[in-house]
Amino acid sequence: MKVSDEPVTPPAVERTRSITLPEFVPAGLRDFIYENSTVIKFLTVGAMGYVVYQLVVVLMYDTGIFGFMPDKDQTVDLLLFRHGDARFLVATLFATELSIIAVFNGHRLWTFRYRDFADKPLWIRFSQFNAKALISTLGIVTVIVNILTVSFDVYHYIAVPVGVLVGFIWNWTWDTQIVWRRAKGSRAVP
Repeated sequence: MKVSDEPVTPPAVERTRSITLPEFVPAGLRDFIYENSTVIKFLTVGAMGYVVYQLVVVLMYDTGIFGFMPDKDQTVDLLLFRHGDARFLVATLFATELSIIAVFNGHRLWTFRYRDFADKPLWIRFSQFNAKALISTLGIVTVIVNILTVSFDVYHYIAVPVGVLVGFIWNWTWDTQIVWRRAKGSRAVP
């Protein structure tokens, strides 16, 4: 089955407001949410990626369910550096790619679903997303988390939010300006 990257044209009501809030939500808050729905969706999908990342790290690092994993605190020599915990490195690398896939699909299916974005095949969009993530997720989050955890003994549940905060601005800029860039001449729809 072929997955199309063509934007779905929603009904006219949904085109102006892609989310509907109950009437008991105060008007000012409702207006704020409508005006900022893309950012709110972006943050929500990013939070989902964060949860996926943390769950994978917990499963691969903290539990013993993956028997093929190296022991905790086992040192590994890499080309440019020595890492003091090979199990943690492997867990964070797996967590990184699984969270990238989850976030890409969240943005494709929800955050930017109704955006009239520039025409490009899904595989190119996914490649751009992964390339951006090499810098933000692997280059920023994974490096910061591993440095804080291994070199400064910061618990990984504390180190991850620090890395995520540093990577947020990079992600928002690249996702809105490159990966999910609006088509030329399209009007802004939240």
